[in-house]
Amino acid sequence: MEMNAINDCVKNYLSHGGGGIKGYGGWTISTGSETVAGRGVVATRDYNVGDVIFMDVPLIVSPRAMGTDGTGSQPVCAVCYAVMTTPTGCPGGCRLPVCGRQCADRPEHREECRYVRQLRPKTKSDGQTWSVGIYNAITAVRGLSIRDGKYRYFLDVLQKKSTDKLMFEVEELKRNISMELDTNDEQIMVTTCKIMDANCFETIVNRSNKLISLKGLYPVAAFMNHCCVPNTMHNFNEKLQMIAKASLPIYKGQEITTSYTYSIWPTSLRQNHLLTSKQFICTCSRCCDTEEFGTKLAALNCIVKNCDGRILPINPLDKKSIWQCKMCTKLVSSTEMICFYKDVETLMKSISVFCPKSFEAILKSFNIHKDSPFVIDLRLKFIWKSKNHSLNLEQLLYKEKLCMEMLDLVQKLRLGQCRLVGLISLELLKVIREKAYRFRQNWNTKTLNVFEGQISKLKQIYTSVLDEDANLDNNNIQ
Repeated sequence: MEMNAINDCVKNYLSHGGGGIKGYGGWTISTGSETVAGRGVVATRDYNVGDVIFMDVPLIVSPRAMGTDGTGSQPVCAVCYAVMTTPTGCPGGCRLPVCGRQCADRPEHREECRYVRQLRPKTKSDGQTWSVGIYNAITAVRGLSIRDGKYRYFLDVLQKKSTDKLMFEVEELKRNISMELDTNDEQIMVTTCKIMDANCFETIVNRSNKLISLKGLYPVAAFMNHCCVPNTMHNFNEKLQMIAKASLPIYKGQEITTSYTYSIWPTSLRQNHLLTSKQFICTCSRCCDTEEFGTKLAALNCIVKNCDGRILPINPLDKKSIWQCKMCTKLVSSTEMICFYKDVETLMKSISVFCPKSFEAILKSFNIHKDSPFVIDLRLKFIWKSKNHSLNLEQLLYKEKLCMEMLDLVQKLRLGQCRLVGLISLELLKVIREKAYRFRQNWNTKTLNVFEGQISKLKQIYTSVLDEDANLDNNNIQ
């Protein structure tokens, strides 16, 4: 399909099939030298930071798969995605977990229920009314709705993961039904799963103050290429529509990009994730920069006694590259660095109680830099999980310090007004508000006004970044 036809299809989907979204324009799906991967989304006008670029509507939304033995994430209702402490199978007989008759009778569930029911789902002797295998196959089954609808052209034009491996979701379905799958149905399911593997986005819904992690296929966003310094960020509203906004200034003719990986990870971890999950190696400006814009995010402290240098890869794009200390020129093999990384990861995962003095002592004792891989993950975990009212003053002030350091790191990485900036700004606001509450009787009006000014500025930042996102609390993601 030619680019003009693809753009017409996308426009038609957004304006009619996507809930009547207006304002298509300001960008186009294009091929050429301005895109990093042959085909991408290119701006046809300038965008300022915070400008909405597009709103996208999912073709498919589904829960995340569980382990075949029922382990992993807690099952959610297949229709409304509410957490189910005691899952109950659909009364219609499809053996998908649903909240009850109200969800079972909803129009969006009727057709998939009918389809699965005619495949005669297997039952177990333990009396369980829902099936883990059928639950894991939701994505595959929902792909049939695209084929049978007027937007099946997306099955042809969206990128698919290149693999000869059997698709887990399809095999789960086949293992848990008594009938044989129709060959054409199975092919559509396999295609859908390959498209999802290549293009799906995590979306989070709030159900009874619990955040549920789902995966969604957003056709416009699926055309965006990856960059480790993306110029967009995105939120989701209550309708699960994706709102993509400029996180950096975007100029006419410039490619509009997103990130397929965790932007706060160092190059070595990002490259490994992209290669295993998306099957490509990124060669953006950040990946080619050994020091990642001066942050030295991948570095570990030098292992030579009394050397204050840090070890970095000589060629960050080569996973087998030799690493070298810039100060004493000590050379370290990639195999040794992998072992060092694993040691740091294991140590960080062993820390369950966050005590600032103990944490700093551990870093010093094991010669680990505060911005080393996995250390940042632990620092962010403390920011997200700690409850301000239960922290002592030392912990509260340390959390404030961590928030400010993380905001500084994000800006050094040139990530602009990204989602992480909004979330950390929100947490920092809560910390300052807690400080003001605890010391309101000891501070004069002038001091309190300073803190109110900080709170006001942080509120402006996080609301501008997360304005239409209903999920502002990172805690308790299921």
